[in-house]
Amino acid sequence: MPLVTVDNRSVSLDVRGSGSTTVLFIHGVGPGGAAWDLVTQGLADTCRAFVLDLPGFGKSERGNAAGSVDDAATLVHRVLHAQGLTEALPIVGHAYGGLVALNFAARFPSHVSHLALVSTAGFDRDPRASVERLNGIENGGWDADGADAWLRAGLVEDLAEAHFAAMRDAAAAVDADLIAGCLASSARRVLLEEATDITAPTLLVRGSDDPFVGDSVLQILAARLAAAEVFTLPDVGHWPSLEAPDELRAELVRFLGL
Repeated sequence: MPLVTVDNRSVSLDVRGSGSTTVLFIHGVGPGGAAWDLVTQGLADTCRAFVLDLPGFGKSERGNAAGSVDDAATLVHRVLHAQGLTEALPIVGHAYGGLVALNFAARFPSHVSHLALVSTAGFDRDPRASVERLNGIENGGWDADGADAWLRAGLVEDLAEAHFAAMRDAAAAVDADLIAGCLASSARRVLLEEATDITAPTLLVRGSDDPFVGDSVLQILAARLAAAEVFTLPDVGHWPSLEAPDELRAELVRFLGL
């Protein structure tokens, strides 16, 4: 797994495939880039998936990262430039990673050809609940039990035991205060105004049973984007990349023309 040095810290950027079309995947709060494994492993040979571990997640060094959406988007920009990727490319983001992708697209539009946001509304519909989760982490810590509860809260059906355990353990390895910082930034950050400046074609994906992102709030974001379409995965929760990877991949392939 390649490590890119950015701001004097190592950032993991896993390159999967060797095709001419590069797609960047940005994870949400949880197991890091590993959450995209089941989606990217079935992509065609014509596609090259860049799976980023944000600072403090997966194999990326944390440095001074505190969970800021804006700082994460700046880091994405620097990672792409460190790899010589200055042309427009498709970006796929999940939840918190979708907020990072939205922020990135608004600030660096020339770098984005298409935007796919999974389980992302552009704002937190219930910041009070997010603050309660944040307080729970700050007071109770963050361990395997906390990561287990976090993942299960967004799942409709249980995953295969071995796969769930791998995701839980990867999420549990993240520092508690970084998880809390990501949640705090997500609760504070409203990206609806910035969304009006985004002209790249955008796909908004949600699970029909997502407890965190409802259809009504997704439609609010869609109305502010210049070219948006909404796709709903039936009987899926907050983790389409884990619950319905084949269906999610098929929709990404269609939308991105892979």
